[in-house]
Amino acid sequence: MIMANNKNYVQGTAAYKLPNKVEISENKLLKQNKVRRPKPKEKKFLSIVIAVSILSIFTLARYANILKLNAEIRSIKKEIKMLQDENENINVQIAGLNKIREVDKLAVEKYGMIIPHPSDVKYVDVKPLDLEANDEKEEKVGLGYLFKLLGLIY
Repeated sequence: MIMANNKNYVQGTAAYKLPNKVEISENKLLKQNKVRRPKPKEKKFLSIVIAVSILSIFTLARYANILKLNAEIRSIKKEIKMLQDENENINVQIAGLNKIREVDKLAVEKYGMIIPHPSDVKYVDVKPLDLEANDEKEEKVGLGYLFKLLGLIY
């Protein structure tokens, strides 16, 4: 029986053809250099693992950001509470200083002011501002032409 297509048999005999050492080393190199391609199930599993990993990383990043923002909110709330307490203390101090007796005492002690005697008080008659403005307008109308003329000359 002659098998011309099969390379393991020698033509015309039933004996196996022994490979040369060169052929053996070439076969080993081909097997070593051959890239193993993943099967479809392995590809699907690998893509699921990568997708879950990416989603996990994004989720962890968001939680880290939320924790950071919560810490900032807590610190701002502490600062607001501290400023409100300080504001309340200042309002108490202002209320204490607004008493008329305290103002009089402070004026006398710190600034050397005295309460005037009624005979030393002088009253001045003050016109309302709108009446005073009308009087000045009447005076300026007559002089206005003169000032315009002098303004053109100079």
